[in-house]
Amino acid sequence: MSAPAEESGVPFSFFVELIQAIAAIKPHQATERQPRTTRYADSPVYKTFKRWLTTLRERYTPLPPGTTATIFRLLFPEEDVHRKYGMQEARLAEYIAKIIGVSSASHGRGERLRKWKGEDSLGCLGYEVETVMASSSTAYTGTLSLGAVDVLLSELAAACAFSADAVRQSRSGSRRSREAIISEIYTSLAPFECSVVTQVILKDLRPLLYPIPKSASHYTSALLRYKSNAVMMLSKEAAMHAWDPSGRFSVIFKTRANLADAADAFEGFVNGEGLPQPTVGSPIQIPKCVKGQGTAHSLKALKGADKVWVETKYDGERAQIHVWLDEDGVPHIRIFSKSGRDSTLDRAGIHAVIYDALGISHADTFAMEGPDPEPRQPAFKHSIVVEAEMVAYSDVLEGIDEFWRIRSLIGRTAIGVRHKSPLAPSSTQLEVMETQCSMVSNGSDGGTRHLALVFFDILLLDGVSLLGFSYGHRRSILETLVRTRLGYAMLAERTCVELGRADTEEKLRRAFARVIADHQEGVVLKADGARYAEKRWPWVKLKRDYIPGHGDTVDLVMLAASWDKDRARELRVPPTAYTTFYFGALANGDELKAHPKHLPRFEVLFTASYGLGREQLEELNFIIKSSDPVPYSQCATAGLSYAFNMCPALTPPAVFLRQPLLAELFGAGFTKAPRNLFYALRFPRITKVFRHSDRPWIDGTSLQELQQIARAAVGRDRPGKVEDDWARSMFRPDVPPSPGVRSAVKRKRTEEMWVERLAEVDERVGTRSPKKRASRGGAITNARSVGARAEERADMHNNGEENVPLVEERSKPRIGMARLTSITNVGLSSAAHDATRPPPLSTTQHEDDCLPGPSNRPVTPRIAPTTPSRTTTSPNPLNPPLIVNREPPPSKLPEVNQNMYRTPPYPSAGHHATAAALTSAACNDMNVPQPLTIYEFLEDSIVWLARPHGAPRPAWRAPSRAIIPLACQTSTFDAILVGCGWGDTAPCTWATCGVVFVDEFEDRGEWLNYIADELTRRRAILLQQGKEEASKPIFVMSMRMLSQAHVAETATVEEFECRAICRFG
Repeated sequence: MSAPAEESGVPFSFFVELIQAIAAIKPHQATERQPRTTRYADSPVYKTFKRWLTTLRERYTPLPPGTTATIFRLLFPEEDVHRKYGMQEARLAEYIAKIIGVSSASHGRGERLRKWKGEDSLGCLGYEVETVMASSSTAYTGTLSLGAVDVLLSELAAACAFSADAVRQSRSGSRRSREAIISEIYTSLAPFECSVVTQVILKDLRPLLYPIPKSASHYTSALLRYKSNAVMMLSKEAAMHAWDPSGRFSVIFKTRANLADAADAFEGFVNGEGLPQPTVGSPIQIPKCVKGQGTAHSLKALKGADKVWVETKYDGERAQIHVWLDEDGVPHIRIFSKSGRDSTLDRAGIHAVIYDALGISHADTFAMEGPDPEPRQPAFKHSIVVEAEMVAYSDVLEGIDEFWRIRSLIGRTAIGVRHKSPLAPSSTQLEVMETQCSMVSNGSDGGTRHLALVFFDILLLDGVSLLGFSYGHRRSILETLVRTRLGYAMLAERTCVELGRADTEEKLRRAFARVIADHQEGVVLKADGARYAEKRWPWVKLKRDYIPGHGDTVDLVMLAASWDKDRARELRVPPTAYTTFYFGALANGDELKAHPKHLPRFEVLFTASYGLGREQLEELNFIIKSSDPVPYSQCATAGLSYAFNMCPALTPPAVFLRQPLLAELFGAGFTKAPRNLFYALRFPRITKVFRHSDRPWIDGTSLQELQQIARAAVGRDRPGKVEDDWARSMFRPDVPPSPGVRSAVKRKRTEEMWVERLAEVDERVGTRSPKKRASRGGAITNARSVGARAEERADMHNNGEENVPLVEERSKPRIGMARLTSITNVGLSSAAHDATRPPPLSTTQHEDDCLPGPSNRPVTPRIAPTTPSRTTTSPNPLNPPLIVNREPPPSKLPEVNQNMYRTPPYPSAGHHATAAALTSAACNDMNVPQPLTIYEFLEDSIVWLARPHGAPRPAWRAPSRAIIPLACQTSTFDAILVGCGWGDTAPCTWATCGVVFVDEFEDRGEWLNYIADELTRRRAILLQQGKEEASKPIFVMSMRMLSQAHVAETATVEEFECRAICRFG
């Protein structure tokens, strides 16, 4: 260790010795025996920090004031939210090269500074700084103290506009240039000390604390010889425990969720006094959620709780809102983001919403529509802290808009450096909301889209901490304080589930399925009796993509690769390994069919770095490197066998593949990147990469198909549907419009489908005994509705091989047996009757056994329109969060009369109607043929697609499982013959006919001729045997009926049958 410090305090060199000591810890190889325990107190890095800390206190006691905060700021620079430096490697390298007097040009002594992530480096600028400075003849001596370095870094951060106001104002008297400040630092420190400062400025000490071993310079050894957990890293929680084993430091951090503030509060703590309580103006630590992988798995984390609230998780940005009144009664607002950063000025667009929701009279409060229903009185006396989700609300959609819409709204309403003016559209681009193009769309959509808040918790009220209160108590307080206003201030919708009952899991599945059908992000499960951030009953976040195999899955084309420093430092691999891959979709598929010699053109949409294991990643690196990839440059990529258009928000890759690869990915919905026209997968993860010999890239989802899948996933109708519905209402008023993505019919189907899927997931988890699983599985099977079975969303799971046997066909014998869903046909009228009701808006009360009475869940009356609106994209609006009125709940909402079902709903006992009226209505429904979609027409049919086995799906045709009910499709011609009774067995009882789709233009009509000849021969045999009456007819229809453009078209049964090329029987 170094010599004792002078009066100036702890020398910076002593802190650097800690970095060197941690870096000297030997990582475990994959073949070595791993440590049995994962407790941080038993890890080598914890013990090393503990020894260093003991020496620090022995040599430098008493420590100068602020030493705790300084050490934690430097040791965890990524947690320092107050100081921003506005520099990354490229810019910082220029400053350093100039200061130490070296050239970063080719063959210069400082070339390594510019090529810090070259394949012959370790991907760490700090290491290159040490190398270049050590090779210089200049003698460096470390003379700065720890406090002096911290002060210089604060002065450097004060020059950045993104630093906190307190940092910028503290150095307002002296404004030296960045170069002058950096020069003072680097000319006063030794080479390795400069490398540490370099990584502190870059806010990432990992490459110095946990360096890549010399034996892992090659990507194969780095990926296979070592694992990501080869070294246990030092967390801030472990460091706080080592600093203060009593736990006071850690407890203070929960109420001062900033390391520097918590460290200062800890230093000022006096034994015998109470621990600091939460206070306005200082962020409170946000609890971490447990990831639920299914309903049964989620409930396990809440074992022992009496009841659980299933709270809707809205897709927005978290905001912890602090409001207080000064001595003069003037209100002040401070908003912290999820990371703890002060985002008050960035969120200026919601200040007026906050004032209005809390009953504060202020000049920023937005104008009220109509008279104020209540006198404006503050909801608190002097201080309050609430938590909310900031979302984009659309008045046109009457609900929460997509997450990516927040970006432009924040930019338009922010004050200061983060304010961004919207991009002006070009003269050739139309600013139409239906296009949903983020590059040209108006962020406010003409004033109809704006920021809103969904409140879900309260943490402090008038100086009293509510962290020790139960969740149920906190929520009750919140509901009495927040003034809700639809579209601006709302409460998160929630459903109560009592634990320990026979239907607990079923109710949770139903609640989660409703949220999915409403296209929300997910749910958060909260125990009613749990305190804030309680470890016994943590919050459990449940999302679709958390459940294995249930995210949004697509097959896309991999076009390029690169080394990403953040992902590489998680994997602990050098720049010789590719960690991040670029994916896109074919944009000119129709052009290639007409002109096969033209170059394929891809839209590169996003990158993915996660999903593959280390062995898979090593194999993918081998495939790419052995295929002679092309280094990225405009000249080199011009000679590729394909053209591409890179998303403007993406960083250029390192190499492009000469021949693209097909990959399967899944994600959490879809979003749009800044300045990009197209939807891309959100939080993408790679499931599998196919070799060229396994599956060619041409099998991937086209750009047009990807956009259709994305629109369905986010709840948007196809482009032009509003216009088509309007035209149909003008020229064919007797025909109702096709159901929209958010219609009651599709909501019901989606909800039932997800209830079934979630039940299957729970069965696989094995939460019950085999006997109970068998009995429960039978109940689930019998409860499946036709709509749920039919809605097996293949538009999210694109299948390139249409005639491959489906899972259910391989596992269950179908021919000669009743279809699993046929038993529900008896009660279809009831399901249809329920589906005609409006979707469960926040104003609709769900059946909830946990609610004490109507006053706990008041509602706002909303009546669904009886006819589709021509001004909205869907006849049923988005599901908004809960709106609380201080009035008695209204009566039950009326039912919507929709003539979209073949089986009319039976009137309930509560309906008062004459017998003549009922008879007349029933006769009208029976005599008038009802229009159906192709999907509904095929629900009672056995369907086969006459295509060569394994043939890829044409780009013009919709995915088969999106238009053909899953239980209706067969994989062979013989199956449809036997199912229709054209063989020796009886026909299926649930099917009314067979349908064969054939492309009459494929192979010059040979497929059509083969089908027609074979059916003619088989029909003749039936006639000879006298079995024609017991058989079902078979229709041969054109494959063109399954095109993307005709999926939503409706027609009667007779009209569909008339479109057949030919009919047999």
